[in-house]
Amino acid sequence: MSDDPFDPFDESGDYGVRSPDPSEVSRLQIEVRSLRDTVNQQNRAIEAIDGVLGRLVDVREGELRTAPWCYHQPPPMKDVDVLPTWVAWFNLRYAPQEQTKRIPYCWEQHGGLAAEIATLAFAWRRAFNDAKSNSDAAQMWHDRWLPGFLQRMRQWAPADCFDGSHRAPRDEVPAPFTVSEQDGASP
Repeated sequence: MSDDPFDPFDESGDYGVRSPDPSEVSRLQIEVRSLRDTVNQQNRAIEAIDGVLGRLVDVREGELRTAPWCYHQPPPMKDVDVLPTWVAWFNLRYAPQEQTKRIPYCWEQHGGLAAEIATLAFAWRRAFNDAKSNSDAAQMWHDRWLPGFLQRMRQWAPADCFDGSHRAPRDEVPAPFTVSEQDGASP
């Protein structure tokens, strides 16, 4: 014999199923209502997030939308050499008429200037073309980062470079060498 309470020949028709306790049913109903409320709250949160994402990202193409405070079309940041592209864009947007504010074409040959440009470009991106960008960060970039960069830029490269004639700085660091070059061995 089996310990199973199910008896197919039970004449009562309840087949061994006991009646549910009313307090248990009530407790389950409360729990189901609570779960339904939680799901509804989560649905509202998802809809809110979806609305925010819809303002930030073009859902058809999955691309970040340009921030409303970004007057110029931002430079491309994908599938390009980011810093040279950003420098060309900067010179067109921020210094088209003023040679003194243009980043010299030889900027990559001046380590300090290249480092400044890298941080300036990525600070610009965070302020203008990032999911977390905001108008305060954009104004801070114009108010703090840009003027500071323009002041320091001339310290990193000789004046000739700003006139279009590259001149290596006196203290220019030689290009890195490999161990085989150091030892005089051929590669």
